[in-house]
Amino acid sequence: MGRGRRGRRAPRVHTHRVGAYTVVELHGEIDIAGVGSVGPGLDAATAGDEPAVIVDLRPTAFFDCSGLGLLCRAHRRVMERGGRMRLVCDNALILRTLRAGRLLDVLRPVATLDEALREE
Repeated sequence: MGRGRRGRRAPRVHTHRVGAYTVVELHGEIDIAGVGSVGPGLDAATAGDEPAVIVDLRPTAFFDCSGLGLLCRAHRRVMERGGRMRLVCDNALILRTLRAGRLLDVLRPVATLDEALREE
């Protein structure tokens, strides 16, 4: 993963299909400077009718309140379109940020991709 001039990990999105789901991996630092780089990829995955999306935060190096806004937007778009969204996260600091933003009960993160694929 490339690092910028100041040593930060550049944010990027990697999207792939697993069964009926579009898996969106968020890499790097998801903060106010990085949201613009990953937002369009997440918007594309949540477009259309009944999107089935898994957002994978395991490759995420840093995540702040800007990331919370990004997840809220994605979740709202999915729900408005009659779809489903799962969240994969095993990072204690990111989980604490989700808890502080009162999103744990809404997004119900799981630790692995396999677990997210099993949930219905």
